Amino acid sequence: MRLNKRVKSLILPVLIFSYLITFLGIYQIQKQSIIHFQSSEAKLQLNQLVANLNLYLSFADTYFPALVRSAELQNFLKIEDKRFKALAIEGNLEAAIKELDDVSIGYLSLSILSPDNQVEFYYENSDDPFSEIDPRIPEIVKKRRETFTPSARTLIKHNGSIRLVYVRFIDRYTLRQPLMKDWSKAVAVVMAFDIKGFDQLRQTLKQTTGRISELYAENQPLPVSGAMIQVSHAIPNLGSIYLEVDNKFIQELLNELYLRISVSFILLTLCSYIVLNNLIKRYITGPIQNLEHEITEVLEGHKQQPLPYKSDDEVGSLSRVFAKLYSQLHGAYEVTKEMAEKDALTKLYNRRMFTRCLERVLHRAEHNNQKVGLLYVDLDNFKFVNDKYGHETGDILLKAFATRLQDTVRTTDIVLKFYDHDLARLAGDEFAVLLHEFNKDAVLYKVAERILSLFDNGFTCEVGHFPISASIGIAIYPNDGANPTELISNSDAAMYQAKHAGKNQYAFYSQELASQARRDKEIETELKKKNFSEFEVYYMPIIDTKKNRVAGVEALLRWHSKALGFVSPAEFIPIAESRGYFEAIDLWVIQQVIHDSKTLLELFGNHLKLSINISSAQLSSQLFSEQIAKLFNQTDLTSVVFQLEITETFEIQDLTKVENNLHDLKKLGLSLAIDDFGSGYTSLVQLLNYPIDTIKIDKSLVDMMVDTRRCAMVIALIKYCKQQGFQVTAEGIEREEQASILIEAGCDYLQGFYYAKPEPLSAHIEKANSQPIIKKSS
Repeated sequence: MRLNKRVKSLILPVLIFSYLITFLGIYQIQKQSIIHFQSSEAKLQLNQLVANLNLYLSFADTYFPALVRSAELQNFLKIEDKRFKALAIEGNLEAAIKELDDVSIGYLSLSILSPDNQVEFYYENSDDPFSEIDPRIPEIVKKRRETFTPSARTLIKHNGSIRLVYVRFIDRYTLRQPLMKDWSKAVAVVMAFDIKGFDQLRQTLKQTTGRISELYAENQPLPVSGAMIQVSHAIPNLGSIYLEVDNKFIQELLNELYLRISVSFILLTLCSYIVLNNLIKRYITGPIQNLEHEITEVLEGHKQQPLPYKSDDEVGSLSRVFAKLYSQLHGAYEVTKEMAEKDALTKLYNRRMFTRCLERVLHRAEHNNQKVGLLYVDLDNFKFVNDKYGHETGDILLKAFATRLQDTVRTTDIVLKFYDHDLARLAGDEFAVLLHEFNKDAVLYKVAERILSLFDNGFTCEVGHFPISASIGIAIYPNDGANPTELISNSDAAMYQAKHAGKNQYAFYSQELASQARRDKEIETELKKKNFSEFEVYYMPIIDTKKNRVAGVEALLRWHSKALGFVSPAEFIPIAESRGYFEAIDLWVIQQVIHDSKTLLELFGNHLKLSINISSAQLSSQLFSEQIAKLFNQTDLTSVVFQLEITETFEIQDLTKVENNLHDLKKLGLSLAIDDFGSGYTSLVQLLNYPIDTIKIDKSLVDMMVDTRRCAMVIALIKYCKQQGFQVTAEGIEREEQASILIEAGCDYLQGFYYAKPEPLSAHIEKANSQPIIKKSS
């Protein structure tokens, strides 16, 4: 058969098959694109709904607390005579509420319910003089009261619209959240209002785009439907917004796409067949040779990418396929390159790429005689957030910080002028900012201050507000390092110094910083080993001022490291707390004191109280409290009095959990004391809420007593504690004058070098019969 006839009989099936596969692929791709586009549009519309709802939530979150604390509400709750309430109070209260009419939210009501769930006051912004409270509101209040929920917000439906209900329980006289003991007396303040704009937006979406949306309460399950596209968004402490796209609407788009693809397929196949039949002889050999030459040029590297032919013959098709394949391979290469250079989570440079970038920058700076600044940023308390809220929350927080870090460093102004920068994520919560081609050193601390400003009052991102801050170390080339390794290491050392100095600040590198950082690293390394054989418990006597005898001993931890020598508690305790090592140390000390308790009672008498320091960093851990309970449950607490002294070297993050754990420890029969009072974080309000037996006045306050004015202040503090029913112990007594004043002020116990220094148990045994501890105060 001749070639032209063979072409006629073969080319049509080949064209049909080729184009059919191509258009089927195009159809599948376009189908996914349509679905993806509609899904994205649904998410945007959902976000619009969420934003609209958040306006109402923001309004309620702002206005409702202010209303609860208002003078009108306070007067209303405090006046008992109902006649005077109506005449003197309700008018002012309703006038204050009517100011809300300027906010276009439709229906709004305010009600106050008594402890027995009776309506004391009801107001709504309607013209109906006989309006009554929604009967569902007392039921909501009743359920919240039964579950001891201080405040809550929920959803109810009314005539097809959605109504938000805010409930807050307050003490009638203080307007604050009631204590648990006063819960039965708390009144409920309830605000309910229609989210009119939100409902209108939902109806508009349904009528114009066929989007069906609904708002579900927190305890309502989301519907299970056969919709191809359905999205939802969780509203914290409220519920979820759900939106779905009608399948008929999607199917209409797909049918239209199928029709266009089919017509395009038929037309292209016929045209290609006619053109190829007429031009095959003319365009068969020459184009093949040209294509071969083009491919060879690309493969040999003489051209960067192939130029596809515009012709519709086989050679043109082959050329386009090759160009497409080359484009895909090049795209895969770019993706692989990004994976090798960028951090997968934050899309910043990874450590490997950042080091290479730093090498180039330092090489250029050396030739141009320029400085290079490296800021090493570490997120404080990130481990706490990661452990408490989960790694997913931690990842979202890191991504949010990376985005804001880019925006912060990218900012330019008159002070900073223009400079170049590179950013990287070096490790889990450690980031680096490389600044070069800047004119003034002021750029470095200005950028550091801007980064720290991201953490004013913590850090807020899409999943919540967290107690996160940053510690920043700054090193400058060439003074602080001549190569990438030295510069990174020294900026890391400066960062640790900033963290050691109290966090949420920045520090420049210096030799002193390096020495301190090495020391901290060495201590941390040794602490990781948990070699408790290097630890020893010392006991310091506590003197009863009334009975003039040893009333107790305080267990103090001492560390004699084989590698580091003697390590002061002031050095290793903050490091152990911040790195999470102190839980095991606390438990070991408790076990050791329990083991020594029999000998201590024999030395000092059965009246002896054994005091053990525990870190406040552990008090928010339920597991740690359970481990303490397990240890003391194995001990006869009826014959031994143990006292846990809560140190304040670490700021407590979750006060509610701390209070609950302290009450659980108190139930075990343990005595509780606040140690170093006056130098830590405990406020007087927390002092009254904690189930504390003893207050230990810090040595820094005792030392102030040389000043008459400050002495009076310390004495007043002691008397205040005594009036609240606390026993008072003064620490750091070094002179007879201090002891005399403190005894006269009413201190129950005294402790310090004036009486006895802390010593190991063996030393106390040796001295038991040789010298008395008690000293008479003149």
